Amino acid sequence: MTGATSGSRRVLVVDDMPAIHEDFRKILAPAGEFSSHGAAMDALEAALFDTAPSAASAGPQSFALDSAYQGREALAMVLGAQADGLPYALAFVDMRMPPGWDGVETIERLWQADPALQVVICTAYTDYTWEDVLKRLGAHERLIILKKPFDSIEVSQLAHTLVAKWQADRQVARQTQALEDEVARQTAELRRINDRLKAELEERERRQAELLLADSVFRNSLNGIVVTDERARILSVNPAFTTLTGYPAAEVVGQNLRLLRADSFPPEYYREQWHNLVADGHWRGELWNRRRDGSLFCEWLTINEVPMPEGQSTRYVGIMADVTERRRQDERLRHLALHDPLTGLANRTQLEAKLEEALARHRQGQAHAAVLFIDLDRFKPINDQLGHDVGDALLRELAQRLQALVRQGDVAARVGGDEFVLLLDGVETMRSADQVAERALACLTEPVLIGPHTLTVGASIGIAGGPDAPADAATLLKHADTAMYRAKAEGRGRCVRLTSESSADPAHSI
Repeated sequence: MTGATSGSRRVLVVDDMPAIHEDFRKILAPAGEFSSHGAAMDALEAALFDTAPSAASAGPQSFALDSAYQGREALAMVLGAQADGLPYALAFVDMRMPPGWDGVETIERLWQADPALQVVICTAYTDYTWEDVLKRLGAHERLIILKKPFDSIEVSQLAHTLVAKWQADRQVARQTQALEDEVARQTAELRRINDRLKAELEERERRQAELLLADSVFRNSLNGIVVTDERARILSVNPAFTTLTGYPAAEVVGQNLRLLRADSFPPEYYREQWHNLVADGHWRGELWNRRRDGSLFCEWLTINEVPMPEGQSTRYVGIMADVTERRRQDERLRHLALHDPLTGLANRTQLEAKLEEALARHRQGQAHAAVLFIDLDRFKPINDQLGHDVGDALLRELAQRLQALVRQGDVAARVGGDEFVLLLDGVETMRSADQVAERALACLTEPVLIGPHTLTVGASIGIAGGPDAPADAATLLKHADTAMYRAKAEGRGRCVRLTSESSADPAHSI
């Protein structure tokens, strides 16, 4: 039986006799039925712990009583109260509760769940001596014995006193934790300040060592070097700067460093870059800038604040390394890793990655994905008879036609010699995929002029996906491939769509 919750005044009665629960309820009644002795105990509690009744509780406070008739039931209720953030303050536990746990085992289990729980042992007869109980449970400050039959005043006194003690213990624990947290925070802050001061000292020592070699490094460095004031106005540059940017020193001294900007980033990016530089004393990163002749170059720029004597304005030294060729090579390598080198379309690696992303959105109910698996008809005879150069040129032309069919966000990929795949992301119905397949079939059937040759090929197209799309890219591609082979089996030059995830189900010819 569960009473109304009352925050920190929750009391649990554990006894196998319903009459005992009724006795407790009469003694620890709600506020409307509360005894004059209960009111006196509330007043004493307020005086002892310097608390005042809340505005919502005019008159004496009552307890929220919950009842459990066996130890296991009591443990479940204590665990539930802990999980809800409304723990019990006090439990009255009978010593003998056949056929389940006895009082001692029940208390052991309750304290494992809530070590702060105050406990009163209620007993008229027990299988344990008091010494046995203390030896097993420990001579604990949270454990009191109450002999049956008990006096109502004694029960009321125990309830008020132990609940007040529980409240005080929680308040002390919260205050102690707050103090410990504050000490930990202050300690961490001091450690952070100490680490920062140590880093600043090390940085200062490093910069001072660098200044000893500044003139030699400045003149002979292979990297461009520029010195500015705190407003990014150029004060001096080295010969390598002129080689890199094309600007001689006479043209840039006095100009703002923004002279080199290619505006490849929004203005906010440059403002944040300069703000971080001023705040931290250093900045490094990759930028695209513009040379004097207008051409772009990519540089790895490192800027450091230079310590100056007191009273002198701040100086910054920027070191510029030309990484244009390396950046372009990286871009070429990334492109080759994700694109077919012959046609420029996406390769299988990119296709599968995009397809997994599309299927993830499909599983979240955001959009459907459809796949068109395309195999050219009559391509092999052309390639064998006219040579690979003509075959390659034909594949490039047909790839451009397929690329022109798809929307932004869709993917056109080459996955084999004369096999292509179109990934349609975000189709509302499979009829949309059918229409794209029909257009693909039409454009691939149109003649292609390669040198003196007018070539005509066709295609067989398999379609899969939509609302019933499988969960992984490999299976969806396999379904589309199966549909394509059915199109070939039905006479080529046609589109076939599977109507189910199962490759054994019949296909729909378009």
